[in-house]
Amino acid sequence: MSIDLNREPDGVATVLMNRPAKRNAFTLDMYREFGRLMGELDADDGVRCVVLRGAGGAFCAGSDIAGFGDERDGAAQAADYAAFTLSMTDRLKHLRHPTVACIEGVCVGGGLELAALCDIRIAGRSSRYGIPVNRIGLTVDHQELADLIAVIGATRALEILLEGHVFGADEAMSKGLLSRVVDDGQVVEHAYATARRIAAAAPLVKRWHKRFAAQLRAGRPLTDAERREAYACFGTEDYRRGREAFAQKQVPAFTGR
Repeated sequence: MSIDLNREPDGVATVLMNRPAKRNAFTLDMYREFGRLMGELDADDGVRCVVLRGAGGAFCAGSDIAGFGDERDGAAQAADYAAFTLSMTDRLKHLRHPTVACIEGVCVGGGLELAALCDIRIAGRSSRYGIPVNRIGLTVDHQELADLIAVIGATRALEILLEGHVFGADEAMSKGLLSRVVDDGQVVEHAYATARRIAAAAPLVKRWHKRFAAQLRAGRPLTDAERREAYACFGTEDYRRGREAFAQKQVPAFTGR
């Protein structure tokens, strides 16, 4: 069981949740490694896009329930468990590089939460979704719920939690959970084509747009410095290269400066 990292020369990095026998359900060690790798990627200016996917035809079944008796034995221990695991997955939420979820098969519980933290979510038609915690008497953390509400709104988030049923990709698309649904055999191809289009664009611009979107979602007035940052691109080497390449009908070679 592991979280694996692969890097391509074009700046596309893949984080693979690799525990297929358990549909990639997370152990504490996997959360720890996940957070470590996200921190490593965040610090790397050479990363242009991160693809998150699961091994063995499943995305992720959330946390491994087999460990709950030892790791969530009572409210205090459960709160500590949540504080740690959320601190690890928050590194995906706050990653400055663009992220693409490549979703095959099961995407439930904490797996759905992970997918929702990605910027773009591309899924196969037979993929399945849900957070059926009401079947075992569990609640989700306020932060987990807030992250889901940020993507699909409170009404649809409550629908998922109150009904507790597992549903298909078309319904997930209609709820706003997905960016795109494709045939099962084309999920990986579409996800990486998307990642490479992102990787080919100016990296500073992508990071700025992610930060601007996060600032606007926070629901507070922007500071003058934040508003001015929208024009910082005009002083970059990438803008000069892009402008000149456009005038010459060439493809710009961006440097991230």
